[in-house]
Amino acid sequence: MKVIAKVFLLLLVTLLLTPPIFAGWVGEQVTTDSEGKETTEINYMQQNKVKTVGAEEIIIIDLEKNLFYMISPEHKVYWSGIPEQMRREMEETQKKMEEAYLQKLTPEQQEQYKKYKESTEKETKEAAKEKKIKLEVKKTSETTTIAGYPTRKYQVWVNGELKEEKWISTKIKIIDEIDLEKLEKFQKAMSGLEAEESYGSSPDYMHLMEIGAEMKTIVYYEGGSTITETKKIEKKQIPDSEFKVPKGYRKLSLFELQKLEEGMH
Repeated sequence: MKVIAKVFLLLLVTLLLTPPIFAGWVGEQVTTDSEGKETTEINYMQQNKVKTVGAEEIIIIDLEKNLFYMISPEHKVYWSGIPEQMRREMEETQKKMEEAYLQKLTPEQQEQYKKYKESTEKETKEAAKEKKIKLEVKKTSETTTIAGYPTRKYQVWVNGELKEEKWISTKIKIIDEIDLEKLEKFQKAMSGLEAEESYGSSPDYMHLMEIGAEMKTIVYYEGGSTITETKKIEKKQIPDSEFKVPKGYRKLSLFELQKLEEGMH
């Protein structure tokens, strides 16, 4: 009986110390823009599903089903679709929003806007043809502790310009929860860009996710920077319902959702 009791006790201790098989990660991030404005997001990640809860919108990515969700809790509505559909509807929505904007302008202003747009689009296309992206990721000697986890700083240089600085922790393995090949395929389908046009989907950049979790990121752009830092993160078993649209929510087109969020009629 004593042997059985010892075995039972050992099993109990093992179960208590071992995290759930399907446990994911739940973290809180604070983003500070160049003007000092802060926004807080709660992120969930488990078994190829990612969810971001912001102040006004919820985003869900299901890599297993290849689906993207945009949810508005305030209006109890949502949009969902595959990444190619998202890109297509985004383009259509932008066109409709632009048409609505042009209707408010005088004929002279409309002509000026069209000329400006044509000129900008031409310059962008020409610059993309001439400029091939050269990405370089540098591992630095700088280390620090963020949200209780040890991190090391990496720098992302694009065409000789510092674009990002990332503090990564090897103690949190993203690849245990996210299939990077599926994520890369999803990103490319969403953006519609070739690898050389988007450094974010390049192999060297994606490799940073294999190293570990980004605990802090500074993104540099002309005129300022944005800082995103993890304030707390924990290993937690997340119910599958967390990655689903709440019951009673109504599905809209992307254009309808955009109009509703911007208060357009």
